[in-house]
Amino acid sequence: MIPVLNKANRSPFSDYSAYVSSLKRLAVGSHRVADWNTRVDAALNGQASAELRRVASVETRRKFGAFFTGTDLASQLIDCGTGFSATSIFYDPTCGMGDLLIAAARKLPLRKTLSDTLRQWGHQLTGTDLHREFIEGARTRLVLLALQRHKSDDGLRISAAEFFPGIRVADGLKQGAMFTRATHLLLNPPFGQVIVPACCKWTGGRITEAAAFVITALEQARPGAHMLAILPEVLRSGSFSKHWRKRVSQLADVQLVQPYGIFDNSADVDVFLLRLARRADTQNPAPHAWTTAAAPRTATVADFFDVHVGRVVPHRDEESGPLRRYIHPRNIPVWEEVTRIPERRRHEGLAYQPPFVVLRRTSRPGQPYRAAATVILGTTPVAVENHLIVCEPHDKSANTCRALMAQLHTQRVNEFLDHRIRCRHLTVSSVAGIPFKL
Repeated sequence: MIPVLNKANRSPFSDYSAYVSSLKRLAVGSHRVADWNTRVDAALNGQASAELRRVASVETRRKFGAFFTGTDLASQLIDCGTGFSATSIFYDPTCGMGDLLIAAARKLPLRKTLSDTLRQWGHQLTGTDLHREFIEGARTRLVLLALQRHKSDDGLRISAAEFFPGIRVADGLKQGAMFTRATHLLLNPPFGQVIVPACCKWTGGRITEAAAFVITALEQARPGAHMLAILPEVLRSGSFSKHWRKRVSQLADVQLVQPYGIFDNSADVDVFLLRLARRADTQNPAPHAWTTAAAPRTATVADFFDVHVGRVVPHRDEESGPLRRYIHPRNIPVWEEVTRIPERRRHEGLAYQPPFVVLRRTSRPGQPYRAAATVILGTTPVAVENHLIVCEPHDKSANTCRALMAQLHTQRVNEFLDHRIRCRHLTVSSVAGIPFKL
């Protein structure tokens, strides 16, 4: 029974300890060694993430939300920040190996001696994580940065934990005192799905953990505190995230919303950068445009079309009711007019009367054309799968449908959608907001 218990209690990232130990040896080694700077550069720029990918499966990393920020993304986020000073206190509640804290430390001045710098940084840089390996690694990497910036000839002779007592193993969301103390919150929270607790008043069901993390952090932050966060794109532009955006706007002034693109090569998800300032008055939120709308007085698709998601949910809806012509993304070509639809399905719900345009909901930045469209013609109603978005022309004209398909097949629409929504699917609101001229 003893081996079983040991295995059950084993840290999911225990294999990472060997890498952290190598960083500690580097920190106590002499700066005079020929390749010392090269090894420190690697330790501070991507090596920590690459080593985690080597020793931990993607399933384990997803389960625990262990995806490190990386140097470039961390630097871009910190560059978005304002109000940094000698009295700034940074708190990263899910600090991992400290990428965001390291980016913040690069903005901090050096003191006269290495020890003075480390003690000052230890006062200003705080963070928590559930995994001891990451906490020890974050402390050690900050020491390496200080050693490199000071050009110190000798390695560190005191434990990194002595200098960074505010970087420790803990559940970040339960550290009310650290939230209250911080002037700047740094967040790259887990992106997995969680069930909202019954006591939550702003939403229900399942949401991304990042959404819950931001709200909980803001609720504990002091008025005037800044937040810099890396978040999944669905929170910025997804239809189901509107309650989250409303709650954020109640708690904070939204100062910057900046689409970024793919998080990194190992986590194929689009993210955006967010800068907030915690409000003292949560009763009168200032509105903020989370996404780019059409220019003033520019007509949009919604002015000429009713936009809906198809009503057939395959493998869930019973096949009963009238026998309809039936379309889904696999049986209609892109950028063509379709009259003949051989596939049939029984469907009791709403069917759509041609002419109309359908767009594939699956759409990601970088595709040749994001709004992949087809014009549907004919005289009888058509059942449409829910992986398609339907645009019904107000004037019932096939020519209006043709005009929409032609305009969707342009780089102008690509650029609009790439900024409007970088999720892997289009929403009704994003399609309705596309600029359109008839």
